Amino acid sequence: MNIRFLETVLWLSELRSFRATADRMNITPAAISNRVSAMEQELGIRLFERDTRDVRLTEEGRSFVAGARDIVARYNRLVNDIAPPEGLEGIVRIGLVPSMALTILPGIMETLKKRYPRVRVSVTTDSSKMILSKLDTRELDIVLGFHGPRTSRYRITNLCTLGMFWIADQSFPSDEEPVSRADLMHHPIISYEIGTQAHQRLVEYMPTNCFEEKVVHYSNSLATTINMVSAGIGISVLPPIVIQNELRMGTLKVLNVRQSFPPSDYFAIYLEDTSSRLSPLIASIAADAASAFCALYDNALAFQR
Repeated sequence: MNIRFLETVLWLSELRSFRATADRMNITPAAISNRVSAMEQELGIRLFERDTRDVRLTEEGRSFVAGARDIVARYNRLVNDIAPPEGLEGIVRIGLVPSMALTILPGIMETLKKRYPRVRVSVTTDSSKMILSKLDTRELDIVLGFHGPRTSRYRITNLCTLGMFWIADQSFPSDEEPVSRADLMHHPIISYEIGTQAHQRLVEYMPTNCFEEKVVHYSNSLATTINMVSAGIGISVLPPIVIQNELRMGTLKVLNVRQSFPPSDYFAIYLEDTSSRLSPLIASIAADAASAFCALYDNALAFQR
């Protein structure tokens, strides 16, 4: 029995699929089956019930997994404490919202390249709702975005806060006087996807019934939203920090709005009982990368709380 065999049992208990576990551990389903069989033979108990559609822990298996999880967690902490950085290796699956991919991901990758050259990264960019869902099902090891409900399952690290402003294309009428929320309603609005935290914040900011009475378009892609605003399709709330090129070229501009839109807080989130020893490391590196990034800009654009 070794630590890799214990990790195999933990992943199989979570994913309940030999193929999914094999994909996660980068080995074959047959190798997963052989590891489990070897452990069952050594322990003299049956860890899993198997049929053609499902893999389930037995009662003895549930007891074994509880202890194995503690052993693996302590082993990972020990390795992190004593292993030289250049010797740390493995793959970590990171989920990011697009704004984090455009701002702090380069700093994270630079740190990994210099200090942990044997760590590999798999990046998934999606809405915060989707990447949190994948974190819960252990398809991801850590996410960088908005947090959902604060529960004991999550370890949460503050990263940064980005200013959010109304953005329009260059043809938008200019006026020295600030516009009001009511004035914004005279223009089509490009909203975030329904059901996301960003969309809910926009609903709460705008006048009551605005979304029922006015023209509102929806986009689940930051790049698509930027392109739609640039094309004059509508106005939207964006962090100016991610559209610096468009602002410099004059294709987009920040509107002077009387009621400021609240800034957005971003976090690194991973599971309390994470199966990856790299998750806490990435959270720490992400916080440092966010600090270095925010130091380059005015607090109205980016800062750490």
